[in-house]
Amino acid sequence: MDTGKRKRIALAAGLFFLTLLAGLFLTERAARQEYENTARQMAALTRQAPEEEAVFAGILTGKIVEDSEDAVKAGTELLEKYGYGLKDSSGTGALPGMAGGMALILAAGLAACAGLAWHSMRLKREARERADYLEEKLKEETVRNQKMEAELRREEQETKSLITDISHQLKTPVASLKMSYEIEDSTELSAEETEEFRRKEREDVERLEHLLQAFTQMSKLETGMIRLKPEKAGVKATLARAVAGAYAKAVDKKISIETEEFTDVAVVHDPGWTAEAIGNVLDNGVKYAPAGTCISIRVSELVSYVMIEVEDEGPGIPAEEQPRIFQRFYRGKAEAVRKAEGSGVGLYLTRRILEEQGGTVCVKNGRTGGSKFVITLPKE
Repeated sequence: MDTGKRKRIALAAGLFFLTLLAGLFLTERAARQEYENTARQMAALTRQAPEEEAVFAGILTGKIVEDSEDAVKAGTELLEKYGYGLKDSSGTGALPGMAGGMALILAAGLAACAGLAWHSMRLKREARERADYLEEKLKEETVRNQKMEAELRREEQETKSLITDISHQLKTPVASLKMSYEIEDSTELSAEETEEFRRKEREDVERLEHLLQAFTQMSKLETGMIRLKPEKAGVKATLARAVAGAYAKAVDKKISIETEEFTDVAVVHDPGWTAEAIGNVLDNGVKYAPAGTCISIRVSELVSYVMIEVEDEGPGIPAEEQPRIFQRFYRGKAEAVRKAEGSGVGLYLTRRILEEQGGTVCVKNGRTGGSKFVITLPKE
């Protein structure tokens, strides 16, 4: 039993005991007052008729009593004859005082008990509400901890996967460089052979540099070191920035990039990072499309978003590989893709950048057999 319950029981017992004492006190006081009234009546009667003292004493003490109905009737008539009725009897003697006192004590006791009961119910209700509140907070904390634990497990798994992927991507150029240096150190090479080895070494170094840049961007984006800063800006300027970034490579392969005329529309996005996301798609088209082909860009304004379509005239992407090309480090199975320069990070970054802004990217087969990338950005 808790301390609060013990206190309430003790308080109730105390109230009951006080009520009992008050009742006994009033009863004793009423008996004394009745006795004194009887003594006064005895004195008054004996002064009037001293010789009838014994009779008066017997009547007042109840030893001489007429129990018949006739006696009650006769007595009532005599009392009424001298102006004394039932209503007069209720105002004299100890009974009215005793009844009033007992009623007052009873009312006070009932009020105290009611107050105690109300207080007890209020305490119980508050305790129940407090328990419900604590239980709800405990549930919330449990759910929060479970989510945090799941997030930590996911991040741990992603970190392991990232380390494995980076190690795999770095292995080939590093091994190639190591082999090239060992051959140069241990073998007499002609000037022509030396130049060929150095050319391959430069390619491997450039590949390593490209990989490290991609890894840096990817890790910063995934760890939140790079914060996107969305703003209301026109799509035309962002698209022009993306095209400018891919223009030099396109010119080298005599590939033209053509944008169909459209009415500019302002959407909430990060212009810099969105331009890079679109630029990665353009780089992908320039890399795998044959020389002398065209990359076309179309922009459409729909009800709730803007759609950007980038279509090339390259070899296309097999249907079974299309959902996978946006995965980290995925390069495709075709021999031409494997031989081309790349890290498999660009399209992955495109997806992450667009999804961070509520956008999407997907790939379909183009009208001429190439690939058509469809990018969407929400208008609000």
